[in-house]
Formats: sequence, structure tokens, C-alpha cells
Amino acid sequence: MTMAFIRMFFILLFLLHFILVSSNTGSPYPNRRRYPYHDCLQGRSLVEDKAALLAFKKSVLVDPKSTLANWEDGVHVCNFTGVTCNEQHHRVTQIDLSSSGLVGKISPSLSNLTALQLINLYENHFFSSIPPQLSSLPCLQTLVLNQNDLNGPVPDSFALLTSLIVFAVMENNLTGPLPPSFFSNCTQLKVIDLSFNYITGRIPMEIGNCPGLWTLNLYNNQFIGQLPASLTNTTLYNLDVENNHLSGELPSDLEIVLA
Repeated sequence: MTMAFIRMFFILLFLLHFILVSSNTGSPYPNRRRYPYHDCLQGRSLVEDKAALLAFKKSVLVDPKSTLANWEDGVHVCNFTGVTCNEQHHRVTQIDLSSSGLVGKISPSLSNLTALQLINLYENHFFSSIPPQLSSLPCLQTLVLNQNDLNGPVPDSFALLTSLIVFAVMENNLTGPLPPSFFSNCTQLKVIDLSFNYITGRIPMEIGNCPGLWTLNLYNNQFIGQLPASLTNTTLYNLDVENNHLSGELPSDLEIVLA
């Protein structure tokens, strides 16, 4: 069993824990929302949520397991496979289509699901770039896009995802530098997994704006330069930067945090 496999196994277990907690409680950190969740539930309806999901289905080219077979006009949206609703406020709050083998693009129509807290598209074959329109989801807490065929950069606009706790895009084909703006307002962010991509450039010093960050996985990318000293402003517990082009040493204070 290789170290890379072991590393991936434990990362997936960790992410699964976050997703399960979110599914059971509606939020892994219900008292730490940056954006008032009540505001997310206002202004739209299940009718609009259903229209957005049907538009998403149209962007799926192949559905080998017929996961979306019941995503039809005649079916109540809260009965769609992989969809969870808030029964009290009648809004779609979670989409979990993991391990479905879906092929297609991620439709920007998901940005109309303004009450979403969780998107899990792990282990599919979504291609093209990550829609920057997803930044219009103010209460999104968990975004898992692991093991797809996505390319292009991490959108600059994701700085607007101020409620984000988990951002996982392991095993894609993402390129370009990591935008410093992504860390401009990341007080809720706890998990970043960018492993097994082709991301270049330096690790932004702005990452120190994420005081609650405790898992940072940049394994197997093309990062250069030194680890930013601002990492000592975080609460890192898991750090993996192997298989990059980094130089220098760990910041001395960070060694204490990781000890």
C-alpha cells in the first residue's frame, strides 16, 4: 500500500465525516455562520429551486446509474435523488450526487439555489471549469468536487463564499495560481484539499487570514517558493505540501503548532 493511497484514504475519511455531520445536523458548526442562514432561505421558493435542478440535469450528458431518473417535472423536488430540503422553510439545502459516474459540466444554475449548504459531487466525471457563479451561494459550507475532470483555476470570486468550511477539489486538473482573494474573508474555513492538481505559483500569504484552518493539503501540485510565515496565524493540525517545488524550512512557530 503506497503512502499516496494511505494519504488519500485518510483525507477521504475526514471529508466523509464533515459531510455526514452536515447531513445529520444541517451544519457542522451551526453557531458559527458568517451569513445569517435565515436570510438565505428568503426571496426564492421550491419552484425556483426545482427549475435550477432541472437545468443542472440538462448539463449532464451521461448518467450511467440513472441517478437523476426521478428528476422530473412530475416529482416533488424534495424527492429528487441526492437532494435534501429544509422542511420548515421549503428550500433545497443539500445536493449529494457522489459516486454517481455523471458526465457533463457543472451548470451555473446551481447558483440559484441560494439556501444550499452542501454540494458533494465527489467521484464523477464533471469537466470544464468550476463555475464562478457558485460564489453566489452565501451560506454554502461544504463544497466537495474531488475526483472529477475539472480544469482551469480556482475562481477569484470564491472570496464571496464567506460561510465556507470545507473546500475539497482533490484529483482534478486545476491549473493556474491560487488567488490571494480566496483568503480575503475565510474566518470559517477549516479544510482545504487541493491535492493531485497542477496549481502553480506561491502559496498566498493571505492564507493567514484563516484562523480556524486546521487541514491544508497541497500534495502533488506545482507550488514554488517558501511556506508563508502567516501560516502561524492558523490552527494547523494537518499539513501536507509534499511533491511540490517548495524551498526553505517550516516557519519556526509552525513547528510548535504541528508538534
